[in-house]
Amino acid sequence: MTGKNTKIITDNMIYGLVIVAFVFLGYWFYTKLEYHTVEKDQGYQGEAQVNDYLAAEFYLLSMGQRASKIKLFTDKQVALNANDTLFIPSTRIAFDARRSAEIMDWVKSGGHLIITGRVETENDVSQRDHILESIGLYIKRQSLNEISTQNETPVDIVTMNDDFLSVDFDDYLVIAKTAQFKSEVVWSIEDEDRTHGLQIVQGKGRITLLSEMRSFKNEYISGYDHAAFLFFLSGTQLNKSKQGVFYYSLYEDQMSLLQWLWINARLFMLSFITFLVFVLWVLIPRFGPLIDVQLPNRRQFLDHLTASGNYHWRQGDYTRLINDVRKQLSHLIKIKYPEWSVLSRQDQLVHLADISKLELPIIENALFNTEIQKVDDFIIKIKVLEKLRKSL
Repeated sequence: MTGKNTKIITDNMIYGLVIVAFVFLGYWFYTKLEYHTVEKDQGYQGEAQVNDYLAAEFYLLSMGQRASKIKLFTDKQVALNANDTLFIPSTRIAFDARRSAEIMDWVKSGGHLIITGRVETENDVSQRDHILESIGLYIKRQSLNEISTQNETPVDIVTMNDDFLSVDFDDYLVIAKTAQFKSEVVWSIEDEDRTHGLQIVQGKGRITLLSEMRSFKNEYISGYDHAAFLFFLSGTQLNKSKQGVFYYSLYEDQMSLLQWLWINARLFMLSFITFLVFVLWVLIPRFGPLIDVQLPNRRQFLDHLTASGNYHWRQGDYTRLINDVRKQLSHLIKIKYPEWSVLSRQDQLVHLADISKLELPIIENALFNTEIQKVDDFIIKIKVLEKLRKSL
C-alpha cells in the first residue's frame, strides 16, 4: 500500500508542476504582448455599394432635413407633394414626353426639381431632353480653345444667405441657353465666362440645373463644401412655412425595348410588323379542319408490266403475251437493221440464224408459229425470242 500511495503522490506533484508551468508561461506572454489597433479600409459595405448618394442622405437626415430615395414611375412611387424636392442625378434617359410633362406639372404646382443633363450641342436631337428643351437650356462641353483659364481650384459660391461655399465643378461642362429661354433666374453659379449652376422659376416651383453632380457622390461629398451646398439646395423651396421631403432618384422605371423602338424607330417597327405578318401568313396553315389525303404508293413500271402479264397468263391468253414480245423484237430489228425491211421473210430468217447461231426452224417456230399447246411450248418460244433480242 505504501508503494501505491507514493506513486499517486508523485503523479499529483508532476501534474501540479505542469499546471504551474503553464500558468507562469501564460502570465509571461500576457506581460510581454502589446496591443495595437489598426484601422483598415474595407471599402463600401451594404447599401453603400449600390447607392452612390447614401452619404448625402445620411448627412441631410443629420441636419434635420427629411430625405429618402424614390423610384419614379412605378406603382409603388411615393406621391410628390408641393414644396418637396426631387433630386435626379442621372441624365433621365427614361423620361419620355409624357413622363417629362408629369414632372413639369408637379414643379409648376410648387415642387423643386434638381437635375443635370446629357452633354450635347444646341442642335443635337439624337436623344431629346424634354425638360431642358421646354425651358431652353442644355449642357455642353467646351473645348480647350473656349476656356480662357484652366485651373484645379473649386468654384466660389455666395448663397442668398451670404454663406460662402466652395464647390468643385468640371471646367469643361457648362450650361448654355437657347433662344427659347425666357424664365426668371433666381441665382446662377458662374466662374468667369462659364455657368455651372442655374435656378429658375417655373410656375409656383423651381428648377435647379447643374452642369454635373459628381460632387454629391459618396466619395466626393466630404470634399470642399459639397455637403453644405447640397443642404442649401434642399432648403430653397418657395414656401418656407412648410418644409418638404428631399427625394433622390437612383434610377427610374426604364422603358422596355419595344417602347423605346416605337418612339425612336417607328418606321422600322411598322416595317418589321408588316414583314412578320407576311411571314406568318405564308408559314402558318389555314384555319379549319385538315383533310388527311393519303397519296397512293407509286409502283415501278415493271411492277405494272408483271401484274399485266400475270393476269393474261391466268386467263390463258398465251398468244397475246407472245405476240407482244414478237412486236418488240420486230421493232428492235427495224432500228438495228433497217435495210432488212426490203428483204423477204426467208432472207430475214437466214440473217437472224447467222447472228444468233440458232437453227432456222427453231427461229421460224418462235417468230411465226402461233400454236401453243402447253406451258413448255410458251417457255421455249420466249427463250428463243429473248436470245434473238440479245444477239441483236
